[in-house]
Amino acid sequence: MKPARANPWPGRVFLDVGSILYVGPGGTAEQHAHQAVQLVWCQGDRPLTVTVGGKSIRRTAVLVAAREAHALDSTGSTVALLLLEAHSARGAAIDRLSRREHGRELSTELAAIVEFPLPALTLAQASTWCERLTRSLSGGAERVEVSSTSRRAIDFIEEHLEGVPSVSAAAARIGISPTRLTHVFSKEVGVPFRRFVLWTRIKRAVTAYQRGGDLTSAAYAAGFSDAAHFSRTFRAMFGLSPSLVLSTAQISGTIWSDLE
Repeated sequence: MKPARANPWPGRVFLDVGSILYVGPGGTAEQHAHQAVQLVWCQGDRPLTVTVGGKSIRRTAVLVAAREAHALDSTGSTVALLLLEAHSARGAAIDRLSRREHGRELSTELAAIVEFPLPALTLAQASTWCERLTRSLSGGAERVEVSSTSRRAIDFIEEHLEGVPSVSAAAARIGISPTRLTHVFSKEVGVPFRRFVLWTRIKRAVTAYQRGGDLTSAAYAAGFSDAAHFSRTFRAMFGLSPSLVLSTAQISGTIWSDLE
């Protein structure tokens, strides 16, 4: 049995393609940067403190742009923290919004879209909450139904995750051109093929860890060279330690196949 790990963010974590949602007690994070655009929203009127570019601001809800160095203190609050893949269409749109509206208070705008998420929400409720919020903040872009072409590509990725699943090999299996698959996959799944491979590796690592593995075995199961490679990749994407997500994350199955 793995020894218990102290978790500075002991709330609920929901993992979907292109996003991680945390809901629960707030905490602190020292200055860092990552590849995801980030929304932090405190319940009620108690503000959090975000430090960007050496300047501290107090907000109830705020966006932080991808790759922008920042520190966070939301101690004593219940928070919703949403990390979005900036390579996705919606994530890129919200990242542009965060740069245009740098540091703006968003609590009133968010409350007009969705209610603050309760820590007891179900996986389906978390997915619906993220869908409504990201659709609105990104300008109303609707999801495109995932076709058999993209689903066959997803199956190919999961079958070949121990190696390096390439778009050219997936296209050859399906019987279309790599250019066509690249276009269809990004439009329907919401993230480019290579980024989806990375998200699927993270999903595989979560599954392996929750089945009793340690960080090293979870990294190998997901196709990473070692635990250090996995940790570096994860921190670069989200600014978080993998241990925050691995033990508690619930995984949405709306796009991922059931293959393991």
